[in-house]
Amino acid sequence: KLQVEAVATDGTIEAVSVKDARAFAVGVQWHPEYWVKSDSNSAKIFRAFGDAVRLHAAAKSGARAAAE
Repeated sequence: KLQVEAVATDGTIEAVSVKDARAFAVGVQWHPEYWVKSDSNSAKIFRAFGDAVRLHAAAKSGARAAAE
């Protein structure tokens, strides 16, 4: 189920998340990586995405090592 996270002044939905997602599941109508240095919300999103990618890679790597 999508959950609205941000709405523009004209009512356009700008960001959503997936409620009860098992992993990082956020969609935005802009490029947070372009605004990391000038917009704190974009920086938080970009940082959270990077953290999720690193966590996923570590879990995948650990599962692979356990199988060997």
